[in-house]
Amino acid sequence: MKLHGIADVLYGAYNLHDAVAVAELYHADGTHEDIAMGHSKVGQTAIADGLQKFFGWFPDAHWTPHVVIADPFGSVTITYLLTATLQAQMGRTIARGQRISLRGAHVLHVRGRLIHSSEDYWDAATFQKQLNA
Repeated sequence: MKLHGIADVLYGAYNLHDAVAVAELYHADGTHEDIAMGHSKVGQTAIADGLQKFFGWFPDAHWTPHVVIADPFGSVTITYLLTATLQAQMGRTIARGQRISLRGAHVLHVRGRLIHSSEDYWDAATFQKQLNA
């Protein structure tokens, strides 16, 4: 699979809210690091569980990829726009239909045909501001 192709498949699975399909794009010991929150998920089960929790809070989440840049060494960077509505209590944040529109970037490190590790970069302050609006 070409690096651009794995990005297409990843965002397709995200937008179908198929956490298992997303996790299956990772090696069994793959990692996903949420840079803004300082959390890492290790392994397909943890990655799927984390996404399923996110989809519970934001059941209408939608990612629109914008720029996809692949390098010859097995990495691909994707800028995206995430839009969603908070529809379930998230920690101390009560759901009141808050809309989020959040720009971010994923960096995928691919080994073979699967993701070995990924980082997700987005602005936590913007996210909090939108949740508290």
